[in-house]
Amino acid sequence: MGLVTAVFVGLALLILAIVAVTAGTRASDKSAVRARGGPLSIFVASLAYAVVLAPVIAPEGFNLPSMVLFIVVVALPATVSGLFKRARARMGADGQRVLSLVGAIAAFALLVGVLASAGAVLSLMGGVNRLLVIAVIGLAIATYLLACGRLSSLRTSRWTVVMAFFIPALLLVGGALLGSPATIASPLVPSTELGIGTAFALVLSAGAMGFVDPAIGQVLKSVEIPSKTALWGAVISAVFVAVFSLGLILLYGGAFVAPSLQAFLLAAAPAVGIGFFLFFAVFVLASVADTELSAATEVGCELADSSKRQILTFGFAIAAIVIAMVLPATGQILVIASVIAAAAFGAGLPVFGGATINLAPTIPIVVGVVGGIVVALVMGIESTLAFDSSTAIGLVVAFLLSGATSLIAAKRPAAESVSAAA
Repeated sequence: MGLVTAVFVGLALLILAIVAVTAGTRASDKSAVRARGGPLSIFVASLAYAVVLAPVIAPEGFNLPSMVLFIVVVALPATVSGLFKRARARMGADGQRVLSLVGAIAAFALLVGVLASAGAVLSLMGGVNRLLVIAVIGLAIATYLLACGRLSSLRTSRWTVVMAFFIPALLLVGGALLGSPATIASPLVPSTELGIGTAFALVLSAGAMGFVDPAIGQVLKSVEIPSKTALWGAVISAVFVAVFSLGLILLYGGAFVAPSLQAFLLAAAPAVGIGFFLFFAVFVLASVADTELSAATEVGCELADSSKRQILTFGFAIAAIVIAMVLPATGQILVIASVIAAAAFGAGLPVFGGATINLAPTIPIVVGVVGGIVVALVMGIESTLAFDSSTAIGLVVAFLLSGATSLIAAKRPAAESVSAAA
Protein backbone atom coordinates (compact mmCIF):
# COMPACT_ATOMS: atom_id res chain seq x y z
CA MET A 1 0.00 0.00 0.00
CA GLY A 2 2.80 2.39 0.87
CA LEU A 3 4.43 1.95 -2.56
CA VAL A 4 1.16 2.59 -4.40
CA THR A 5 0.55 5.69 -2.31
CA ALA A 6 4.07 6.97 -3.03
CA VAL A 7 3.53 6.55 -6.78
CA PHE A 8 0.24 8.45 -6.81
CA VAL A 9 1.58 11.17 -4.50
CA GLY A 10 4.64 11.61 -6.70
CA LEU A 11 2.45 11.78 -9.81
CA ALA A 12 0.20 14.44 -8.25
CA LEU A 13 3.17 16.59 -7.19
CA LEU A 14 4.80 16.19 -10.62
CA ILE A 15 1.70 17.38 -12.47
CA LEU A 16 1.28 20.23 -10.01
CA ALA A 17 4.91 21.27 -10.52
CA ILE A 18 4.52 21.24 -14.31
CA VAL A 19 1.42 23.39 -14.01
CA ALA A 20 3.26 25.80 -11.70
CA VAL A 21 6.50 26.22 -13.67
CA THR A 22 4.65 26.87 -16.95
CA ALA A 23 2.75 29.85 -15.48
CA GLY A 24 3.14 33.03 -17.51
CA THR A 25 4.68 31.35 -20.57
CA ARG A 26 2.04 32.82 -22.89
CA ALA A 27 1.37 36.55 -23.01
CA SER A 28 -2.24 37.45 -23.82
CA ASP A 29 -5.12 39.50 -22.50
CA LYS A 30 -6.64 36.39 -20.94
CA SER A 31 -3.38 35.48 -19.18
CA ALA A 32 -3.10 39.04 -17.84
CA VAL A 33 -6.58 38.74 -16.33
CA ARG A 34 -5.78 35.34 -14.87
CA ALA A 35 -2.59 36.75 -13.32
CA ARG A 36 -4.76 38.94 -11.09
CA GLY A 37 -6.61 35.96 -9.65
CA GLY A 38 -10.33 35.77 -9.03
CA PRO A 39 -13.06 33.84 -7.21
CA LEU A 40 -11.35 30.50 -7.90
CA SER A 41 -8.17 31.73 -6.20
CA ILE A 42 -10.20 32.86 -3.21
CA PHE A 43 -11.93 29.48 -3.13
CA VAL A 44 -8.59 27.66 -2.88
CA ALA A 45 -7.44 30.07 -0.15
CA SER A 46 -10.68 29.36 1.74
CA LEU A 47 -10.05 25.62 1.45
CA ALA A 48 -7.21 26.06 3.95
CA TYR A 49 -9.83 26.73 6.64
CA ALA A 50 -11.80 23.65 5.57
CA VAL A 51 -8.70 21.45 5.75
CA VAL A 52 -7.50 22.72 9.13
CA LEU A 53 -10.84 23.09 10.91
CA ALA A 54 -12.75 20.05 9.63
CA PRO A 55 -11.34 17.77 12.40
CA VAL A 56 -12.35 20.40 14.96
CA ILE A 57 -15.89 20.77 13.64
CA ALA A 58 -16.47 17.06 12.99
CA PRO A 59 -14.10 15.02 15.17
CA GLU A 60 -16.46 12.03 15.12
CA GLY A 61 -18.69 12.66 12.13
CA PHE A 62 -20.82 15.20 10.29
CA ASN A 63 -24.44 15.90 11.01
CA LEU A 64 -26.73 18.67 9.82
CA PRO A 65 -25.75 21.29 12.47
CA SER A 66 -22.02 20.67 12.03
CA MET A 67 -22.44 20.90 8.25
CA VAL A 68 -24.08 24.33 8.58
CA LEU A 69 -21.29 25.49 10.92
CA PHE A 70 -18.70 24.16 8.49
CA ILE A 71 -20.24 26.17 5.64
CA VAL A 72 -20.23 29.37 7.70
CA VAL A 73 -16.65 28.95 8.91
CA VAL A 74 -15.25 28.30 5.43
CA ALA A 75 -17.23 31.04 3.64
CA LEU A 76 -16.73 33.70 6.34
CA PRO A 77 -13.04 34.64 5.76
CA ALA A 78 -13.63 35.68 2.14
CA THR A 79 -16.79 37.56 3.12
CA VAL A 80 -15.08 39.52 5.90
CA SER A 81 -12.06 40.27 3.71
CA GLY A 82 -14.32 41.69 1.01
CA LEU A 83 -16.39 43.76 3.42
CA PHE A 84 -13.44 45.36 5.21
CA LYS A 85 -11.01 45.84 2.30
CA ARG A 86 -11.69 49.58 2.12
CA ALA A 87 -11.39 49.94 5.89
CA ARG A 88 -7.92 48.39 5.80
CA ALA A 89 -6.90 50.85 3.08
CA ARG A 90 -7.85 53.78 5.38
CA MET A 91 -5.45 52.69 8.13
CA GLY A 92 -2.47 54.46 6.61
CA ALA A 93 0.92 53.12 5.60
CA ASP A 94 2.05 52.21 9.12
CA GLY A 95 -1.20 50.47 9.96
CA GLN A 96 -1.22 48.44 6.74
CA ARG A 97 2.39 47.42 7.31
CA VAL A 98 1.56 46.00 10.74
CA LEU A 99 -1.54 44.27 9.37
CA SER A 100 0.60 42.73 6.64
CA LEU A 101 2.88 41.29 9.30
CA VAL A 102 -0.12 39.81 11.11
CA GLY A 103 -1.32 38.47 7.77
CA ALA A 104 2.00 36.68 7.25
CA ILE A 105 1.54 35.03 10.65
CA ALA A 106 -1.98 33.96 9.67
CA ALA A 107 -0.83 32.50 6.33
CA PHE A 108 2.04 30.68 8.02
CA ALA A 109 -0.33 29.19 10.63
CA LEU A 110 -2.64 27.94 7.88
CA LEU A 111 0.33 26.52 5.98
CA VAL A 112 1.42 24.57 9.06
CA GLY A 113 -2.12 23.29 9.59
CA VAL A 114 -2.49 22.16 5.96
CA LEU A 115 0.86 20.32 5.99
CA ALA A 116 -0.01 18.61 9.28
CA SER A 117 -3.42 17.60 7.89
CA ALA A 118 -1.84 16.23 4.72
CA GLY A 119 0.51 14.10 6.79
CA ALA A 120 -2.36 12.77 8.91
CA VAL A 121 -4.59 11.92 5.92
CA LEU A 122 -1.90 10.11 3.93
CA SER A 123 -0.65 8.27 7.01
CA LEU A 124 -4.15 7.03 7.86
CA MET A 125 -5.34 6.16 4.37
CA GLY A 126 -2.11 5.47 2.51
CA GLY A 127 0.04 3.78 5.11
CA VAL A 128 3.02 6.11 4.60
CA ASN A 129 5.14 7.88 7.18
CA ARG A 130 3.49 11.11 8.32
CA LEU A 131 6.74 13.01 8.79
CA LEU A 132 7.97 12.04 5.33
CA VAL A 133 4.75 13.23 3.71
CA ILE A 134 4.98 16.62 5.44
CA ALA A 135 8.61 17.08 4.37
CA VAL A 136 8.05 16.00 0.75
CA ILE A 137 4.99 18.21 0.16
CA GLY A 138 6.55 21.20 1.93
CA LEU A 139 9.80 21.04 -0.02
CA ALA A 140 8.02 20.30 -3.31
CA ILE A 141 5.79 23.37 -3.18
CA ALA A 142 8.71 25.58 -2.09
CA THR A 143 10.75 24.36 -5.04
CA TYR A 144 8.19 24.94 -7.78
CA LEU A 145 7.09 28.30 -6.33
CA LEU A 146 10.54 29.62 -7.17
CA ALA A 147 9.60 29.39 -10.87
CA CYS A 148 7.07 32.23 -11.01
CA GLY A 149 6.17 32.96 -7.40
CA ARG A 150 2.57 34.05 -6.94
CA LEU A 151 1.77 33.41 -10.62
CA SER A 152 2.54 29.74 -10.01
CA SER A 153 0.15 29.50 -7.08
CA LEU A 154 -2.60 31.32 -9.01
CA ARG A 155 -2.24 28.86 -11.89
CA THR A 156 -2.33 25.81 -9.65
CA SER A 157 -5.43 27.27 -8.01
CA ARG A 158 -7.30 27.29 -11.32
CA TRP A 159 -6.44 23.64 -11.90
CA THR A 160 -7.30 22.73 -8.33
CA VAL A 161 -10.99 23.59 -8.65
CA VAL A 162 -11.73 20.58 -10.87
CA MET A 163 -9.61 18.31 -8.67
CA ALA A 164 -11.20 19.63 -5.48
CA PHE A 165 -14.79 19.12 -6.61
CA PHE A 166 -14.05 15.59 -7.81
CA ILE A 167 -13.79 14.33 -4.22
CA PRO A 168 -17.13 15.67 -2.86
CA ALA A 169 -18.85 14.86 -6.16
CA LEU A 170 -17.66 11.25 -5.87
CA LEU A 171 -18.89 11.10 -2.28
CA LEU A 172 -22.25 12.61 -3.21
CA VAL A 173 -22.79 10.22 -6.14
CA GLY A 174 -21.80 7.27 -3.96
CA GLY A 175 -24.12 8.49 -1.22
CA ALA A 176 -27.00 8.91 -3.65
CA LEU A 177 -26.55 5.36 -4.95
CA LEU A 178 -25.66 3.55 -1.74
CA GLY A 179 -26.89 5.75 1.10
CA SER A 180 -30.20 6.92 2.41
CA PRO A 181 -31.55 10.50 2.68
CA ALA A 182 -32.74 9.60 6.19
CA THR A 183 -29.13 9.77 7.41
CA ILE A 184 -29.10 13.54 6.81
CA ALA A 185 -31.53 14.08 9.68
CA SER A 186 -30.34 11.09 11.69
CA PRO A 187 -26.72 10.06 10.92
CA LEU A 188 -25.75 6.44 11.49
CA VAL A 189 -22.57 7.46 13.28
CA PRO A 190 -23.28 8.80 16.79
CA SER A 191 -21.55 12.12 17.40
CA THR A 192 -21.33 14.58 20.25
CA GLU A 193 -22.84 17.96 19.53
CA LEU A 194 -20.38 20.83 19.52
CA GLY A 195 -20.79 23.27 22.37
CA ILE A 196 -22.00 26.82 21.80
CA GLY A 197 -18.62 28.10 22.98
CA THR A 198 -16.80 26.01 20.39
CA ALA A 199 -19.10 27.22 17.62
CA PHE A 200 -18.59 30.87 18.63
CA ALA A 201 -14.82 30.37 18.85
CA LEU A 202 -14.70 28.91 15.34
CA VAL A 203 -16.84 31.68 13.84
CA LEU A 204 -14.89 34.43 15.61
CA SER A 205 -11.61 32.85 14.57
CA ALA A 206 -12.65 32.59 10.91
CA GLY A 207 -13.87 36.20 10.87
CA ALA A 208 -10.70 37.57 12.47
CA MET A 209 -8.44 35.54 10.19
CA GLY A 210 -10.38 36.74 7.16
CA PHE A 211 -9.66 40.37 8.06
CA VAL A 212 -5.89 39.82 7.77
CA ASP A 213 -5.71 36.84 5.37
CA PRO A 214 -3.11 37.81 2.73
CA ALA A 215 -3.97 35.00 0.30
CA ILE A 216 -7.46 36.45 -0.08
CA GLY A 217 -6.39 40.09 0.34
CA GLN A 218 -3.80 39.93 -2.44
CA VAL A 219 -6.44 38.76 -4.90
CA LEU A 220 -8.89 41.49 -3.87
CA LYS A 221 -6.21 44.17 -4.37
CA SER A 222 -5.85 43.32 -8.05
CA VAL A 223 -9.47 42.84 -9.16
CA GLU A 224 -11.88 45.54 -10.34
CA ILE A 225 -14.80 44.73 -8.02
CA PRO A 226 -13.38 43.22 -4.80
CA SER A 227 -16.73 42.73 -3.06
CA LYS A 228 -18.14 40.76 -6.00
CA THR A 229 -15.03 38.60 -6.29
CA ALA A 230 -15.05 37.89 -2.54
CA LEU A 231 -18.75 37.02 -2.63
CA TRP A 232 -18.34 34.55 -5.50
CA GLY A 233 -15.33 33.00 -3.78
CA ALA A 234 -17.39 32.54 -0.63
CA VAL A 235 -20.30 31.04 -2.59
CA ILE A 236 -18.04 28.50 -4.34
CA SER A 237 -16.53 27.58 -0.97
CA ALA A 238 -19.96 27.13 0.59
CA VAL A 239 -21.13 24.90 -2.27
CA PHE A 240 -17.99 22.77 -1.97
CA VAL A 241 -18.42 22.28 1.77
CA ALA A 242 -22.14 21.51 1.41
CA VAL A 243 -21.53 18.84 -1.25
CA PHE A 244 -18.61 17.36 0.70
CA SER A 245 -20.55 17.16 3.97
CA LEU A 246 -23.72 15.78 2.38
CA GLY A 247 -21.69 13.17 0.54
CA LEU A 248 -20.08 11.97 3.76
CA ILE A 249 -23.39 11.86 5.61
CA LEU A 250 -25.11 9.91 2.83
CA LEU A 251 -22.27 7.51 2.02
CA TYR A 252 -20.75 6.83 5.44
CA GLY A 253 -23.56 7.89 7.72
CA GLY A 254 -21.60 11.00 8.71
CA ALA A 255 -18.21 9.43 9.38
CA PHE A 256 -15.16 11.62 8.79
CA VAL A 257 -11.65 10.23 9.35
CA ALA A 258 -12.23 8.91 12.85
CA PRO A 259 -11.26 5.25 13.46
CA SER A 260 -14.80 4.05 12.82
CA LEU A 261 -16.10 0.98 11.03
CA GLN A 262 -16.46 3.00 7.84
CA ALA A 263 -12.83 4.13 8.02
CA PHE A 264 -11.66 0.53 8.33
CA LEU A 265 -13.82 -0.46 5.36
CA LEU A 266 -12.28 2.36 3.36
CA ALA A 267 -8.80 1.23 4.33
CA ALA A 268 -9.69 -2.30 3.17
CA ALA A 269 -10.46 -1.06 -0.36
CA PRO A 270 -8.08 -1.99 -3.22
CA ALA A 271 -4.75 -0.19 -3.02
CA VAL A 272 -5.11 1.29 -6.50
CA GLY A 273 -8.52 2.72 -5.61
CA ILE A 274 -7.13 4.36 -2.48
CA GLY A 275 -4.14 5.63 -4.44
CA PHE A 276 -6.45 7.14 -7.07
CA PHE A 277 -8.40 8.95 -4.35
CA LEU A 278 -5.17 10.14 -2.69
CA PHE A 279 -3.95 11.52 -6.03
CA PHE A 280 -6.75 14.07 -5.98
CA ALA A 281 -6.36 14.70 -2.25
CA VAL A 282 -2.63 15.40 -2.53
CA PHE A 283 -3.14 17.66 -5.55
CA VAL A 284 -5.65 19.76 -3.62
CA LEU A 285 -3.72 19.81 -0.33
CA ALA A 286 -0.44 20.78 -2.02
CA SER A 287 -2.17 23.52 -4.02
CA VAL A 288 -3.77 24.94 -0.88
CA ALA A 289 -0.39 24.82 0.87
CA ASP A 290 1.39 26.61 -1.99
CA THR A 291 -1.28 29.32 -1.89
CA GLU A 292 -0.52 30.03 1.77
CA LEU A 293 3.26 29.77 1.28
CA SER A 294 3.09 32.15 -1.67
CA ALA A 295 0.98 34.62 0.34
CA ALA A 296 3.40 34.58 3.29
CA THR A 297 6.37 35.02 0.94
CA GLU A 298 4.77 37.95 -0.89
CA VAL A 299 4.14 39.71 2.41
CA GLY A 300 7.71 39.01 3.48
CA CYS A 301 9.01 40.54 0.25
CA GLU A 302 6.87 43.64 0.79
CA LEU A 303 8.09 44.08 4.35
CA ALA A 304 11.72 43.14 3.75
CA ASP A 305 13.32 42.87 0.33
CA SER A 306 12.02 41.23 -2.85
CA SER A 307 15.55 40.08 -3.68
CA LYS A 308 15.30 37.66 -0.74
CA ARG A 309 12.34 35.78 -2.22
CA GLN A 310 14.18 32.44 -2.39
CA ILE A 311 15.37 32.71 1.21
CA LEU A 312 11.90 33.67 2.43
CA THR A 313 10.19 30.87 0.46
CA PHE A 314 12.44 28.12 1.78
CA GLY A 315 12.61 29.71 5.24
CA PHE A 316 8.82 29.70 5.63
CA ALA A 317 8.60 26.20 4.15
CA ILE A 318 11.23 24.64 6.41
CA ALA A 319 9.84 26.33 9.53
CA ALA A 320 6.32 25.14 8.63
CA ILE A 321 7.56 21.60 8.04
CA VAL A 322 9.29 21.43 11.42
CA ILE A 323 6.29 22.81 13.33
CA ALA A 324 3.82 20.59 11.44
CA MET A 325 5.88 17.54 12.38
CA VAL A 326 5.63 18.24 16.11
CA LEU A 327 2.15 19.77 16.16
CA PRO A 328 -0.19 17.53 18.19
CA ALA A 329 -3.39 18.99 16.68
CA THR A 330 -3.80 21.02 13.49
CA GLY A 331 -6.10 23.59 15.07
CA GLN A 332 -3.74 24.61 17.87
CA ILE A 333 -1.53 26.96 15.89
CA LEU A 334 -4.64 28.53 14.37
CA VAL A 335 -5.88 29.44 17.86
CA ILE A 336 -2.72 31.49 18.47
CA ALA A 337 -2.91 33.16 15.07
CA SER A 338 -6.61 33.90 15.61
CA VAL A 339 -5.95 35.80 18.84
CA ILE A 340 -3.38 37.97 17.06
CA ALA A 341 -5.77 38.46 14.13
CA ALA A 342 -8.63 39.42 16.47
CA ALA A 343 -6.42 42.06 18.08
CA ALA A 344 -5.48 43.38 14.63
CA PHE A 345 -9.17 43.48 13.71
CA GLY A 346 -9.91 45.53 16.83
CA ALA A 347 -7.03 47.90 16.10
CA GLY A 348 -8.87 49.00 12.97
CA LEU A 349 -11.95 50.25 14.85
CA PRO A 350 -11.10 53.97 14.40
CA VAL A 351 -11.38 53.68 10.59
CA PHE A 352 -14.49 51.52 10.42
CA GLY A 353 -16.67 54.62 10.49
CA GLY A 354 -15.14 55.98 7.28
CA ALA A 355 -12.32 58.15 8.61
CA THR A 356 -8.80 57.89 7.20
CA ILE A 357 -6.24 57.78 9.99
CA ASN A 358 -2.57 56.87 9.89
CA LEU A 359 -2.84 54.38 12.71
CA ALA A 360 0.01 52.90 14.73
CA PRO A 361 -1.64 49.59 15.70
CA THR A 362 1.38 47.85 17.20
CA ILE A 363 0.65 48.78 20.82
CA PRO A 364 -3.14 48.12 20.57
CA ILE A 365 -2.44 44.70 19.04
CA VAL A 366 0.06 43.82 21.77
CA VAL A 367 -2.41 44.93 24.46
CA GLY A 368 -5.20 42.91 22.86
CA VAL A 369 -3.10 39.76 22.44
CA VAL A 370 -1.79 39.86 25.99
CA GLY A 371 -5.25 40.50 27.40
CA GLY A 372 -6.86 37.75 25.33
CA ILE A 373 -4.22 35.18 26.26
CA VAL A 374 -4.36 36.06 29.95
CA VAL A 375 -8.15 35.71 30.04
CA ALA A 376 -7.99 32.37 28.20
CA LEU A 377 -5.32 31.09 30.60
CA VAL A 378 -7.32 32.16 33.63
CA MET A 379 -10.39 30.32 32.34
CA GLY A 380 -8.48 27.07 31.87
CA ILE A 381 -4.91 26.46 30.81
CA GLU A 382 -5.72 22.93 29.63
CA SER A 383 -8.15 24.29 27.02
CA THR A 384 -6.30 27.45 26.01
CA LEU A 385 -5.16 25.97 22.68
CA ALA A 386 -8.53 24.46 21.85
CA PHE A 387 -11.60 25.99 20.23
CA ASP A 388 -13.96 26.29 23.19
CA SER A 389 -15.59 28.93 25.42
CA SER A 390 -12.31 30.19 26.85
CA THR A 391 -10.93 30.75 23.36
CA ALA A 392 -14.11 32.55 22.28
CA ILE A 393 -13.93 34.91 25.26
CA GLY A 394 -10.19 35.39 24.68
CA LEU A 395 -10.86 36.42 21.08
CA VAL A 396 -13.55 38.89 22.14
CA VAL A 397 -11.29 40.36 24.84
CA ALA A 398 -8.42 40.68 22.37
CA PHE A 399 -10.68 42.53 19.93
CA LEU A 400 -12.17 44.86 22.55
CA LEU A 401 -8.92 45.72 24.33
CA SER A 402 -7.13 46.39 21.07
CA GLY A 403 -10.07 48.43 19.77
CA ALA A 404 -10.30 50.54 22.94
CA THR A 405 -6.55 51.18 22.94
CA SER A 406 -6.60 52.10 19.26
CA LEU A 407 -9.54 54.49 19.70
CA ILE A 408 -7.75 56.26 22.57
CA ALA A 409 -4.52 56.51 20.57
CA ALA A 410 -6.39 57.86 17.52
CA LYS A 411 -8.04 60.65 19.56
CA ARG A 412 -4.86 61.69 21.35
CA PRO A 413 -3.23 63.58 18.44
CA ALA A 414 -6.43 65.62 17.94
CA ALA A 415 -6.54 66.52 21.62
CA GLU A 416 -2.85 67.45 21.60
CA SER A 417 -3.28 69.68 18.52
CA VAL A 418 -6.21 71.51 20.17
CA SER A 419 -4.20 72.19 23.33
CA ALA A 420 -1.24 73.37 21.25
CA ALA A 421 -3.45 75.80 19.33
CA ALA A 422 -4.82 77.23 22.57
